[in-house]
Amino acid sequence: MPFRHSLSSPSRLTAFAIWVLLAIGIFQDMGRTRFTWDSFGYQLYLPAAMIHHDPLLKDLGWVDQARKDHDASGTLYQISTLDDGTHVNKYPMGLAVVWSPWFVAGHWIAGITGQPQDGYSPPYDLAVRTGVWIYLLLGLLALRTVLRNRFSEWIVTCTLLLLFAGTNLIDQATVGTAMPHITLFCLYAGILWATLRWTAERRLGRALVLAVLMGLAMLVRPSEAVCVLLPFLWRGEGELSQPFARAWKLRRQWLPIIGVLFLIGLPQFIYWKAATGHWILDTYNNAGEGFDFLDPHMWPFLFSFRKGWYIYTPLMLVATAGIWLLRKHWREAYKPVLAFFLLNLFVLSSWTNWWYADSFGSRAMVGSYAVMALPLAAVLQWAWAGSLFRRAGTAIVLAFCTLLNVFQYWQFKHGIIHSSRMTWAAYKAGFGRMEVPADMEDLLLVYRSYSGDQGRPDSTKYVRVPVPEVAVQLPAADTILLDSTTGLKVNAYRLDGQHPFSPALKVPFDALTTHDHAWIEAEWKVMMPDPGTKGSFVTTFEHGGKNYAYSTEDVDKKNLPANVWTTVRTYYLTPEVRSKKDLFVSYFWLRDTLPLYVSGPQIITFQPKGKP
Repeated sequence: MPFRHSLSSPSRLTAFAIWVLLAIGIFQDMGRTRFTWDSFGYQLYLPAAMIHHDPLLKDLGWVDQARKDHDASGTLYQISTLDDGTHVNKYPMGLAVVWSPWFVAGHWIAGITGQPQDGYSPPYDLAVRTGVWIYLLLGLLALRTVLRNRFSEWIVTCTLLLLFAGTNLIDQATVGTAMPHITLFCLYAGILWATLRWTAERRLGRALVLAVLMGLAMLVRPSEAVCVLLPFLWRGEGELSQPFARAWKLRRQWLPIIGVLFLIGLPQFIYWKAATGHWILDTYNNAGEGFDFLDPHMWPFLFSFRKGWYIYTPLMLVATAGIWLLRKHWREAYKPVLAFFLLNLFVLSSWTNWWYADSFGSRAMVGSYAVMALPLAAVLQWAWAGSLFRRAGTAIVLAFCTLLNVFQYWQFKHGIIHSSRMTWAAYKAGFGRMEVPADMEDLLLVYRSYSGDQGRPDSTKYVRVPVPEVAVQLPAADTILLDSTTGLKVNAYRLDGQHPFSPALKVPFDALTTHDHAWIEAEWKVMMPDPGTKGSFVTTFEHGGKNYAYSTEDVDKKNLPANVWTTVRTYYLTPEVRSKKDLFVSYFWLRDTLPLYVSGPQIITFQPKGKP
């Protein structure tokens, strides 16, 4: 069926109407920058290269100042520091590339209006919002064109309306404008559009357009390499059914596609090589996060009340069922969509932090909604072609999913649904309610501060439980000294400039608690030669020999007396561990030359009251 074009068609008018409605959310809160948290890092390439002429981040002073000036985050976590001290941007440069024209416009506007030309002030924010808004229009129109290649005007219109009102796309299009997901949605719509054009007529020019769109998607997020499945498995009319045989026959076009993909990725490789000496780099060097391909978190990713995709976007459960219907209603799309869906789901659910921090629903899946629109339209086609009972039943299910999504999004905006700490108890308590339940905080997952300052455990919510001694054995002390205050002997370790670390206490997480978290109290005895002696009580977790959730308390900031044994207690909230076998680690680190004596730690756990 040929592509159709009509300025007055219902589906085209619907795409424009959705675009205009989304503008209300995209351009609200203009006094608050979107370049916070991860977005600060995505944007960082542009001011680093164009304003500060420091693309390799040799000087982090200006970066940290920008973070503070715009209240972007509690720490500069957007920068990864390698073992040799080299600094590198944690995030890929794809968004910076697609934002670059708008960044230039924002820089020019900032100059003529007298606002800071720092890459993050309001003109830059407005320019990038405008750019993403324009990309969104192109994405909606591209998706509309793809759907019209197979489905009627009214089915396409309903599909677009359902994506708008029945999913969390609206959240990422408005609140998450400076995150990758809505841009990826637009790119996937473009990839589908380019795939259909290429399979309709195998011309090199069309293949290169497809390659550019796929390359940009991978540059935005490397895991989007799964997008290659769509054109690879999509069969044109009269072509070979075997994808590898078909690809070999088309090798004179696939080779240029691969070449374009490489050229688009080359700037990222050059950046890594110039910054670190390595062509390929895993910038997520925090041991607490990464891909767990051997143990994907698929069930909680889909069905958890914390952030389950099908729980907070139930319309996508209907769309998933519609993949099977593609066999009848769009046979050429069935295998590409099925393979893409399964591999994309596997990759995204394999990320350790499968809930992907704060958002409404699973923001990681929003980019794939352009692809999921195809099986959703197939459901509508199946219902329309069936009996009145089938039509009515499908309409009721779709209406329920849409209304539930709208209401839950309203609850999210009003704090009844939390952005990352939901539980079944909290969901049940807030279900259908118009106000936040009085005991909501007690029903949520434990609060973890992004700044790392957690305070101390609340005795009304936790019970003090000793840890079995067999789990916390330390090497024998090397020094025995007398405590002049108590008259008792103290078994201690002598630390100095040559031996700055006390023996590390290491305990597996599952030996500390059967809950999802616990507080750890570590009791130390310290005798220091001078109140200003520099040293730190270190607490961290260890996965695969590497540390994460690292925390320190400086002894020189505690105003301890000199040459007297003093008891110090530190408190630590366990992180969301990557594995229950990960090790809790505690030791003292002397950062001075004068000798210091330390004993401990002895640890006590504070367990949440109630069942695990």
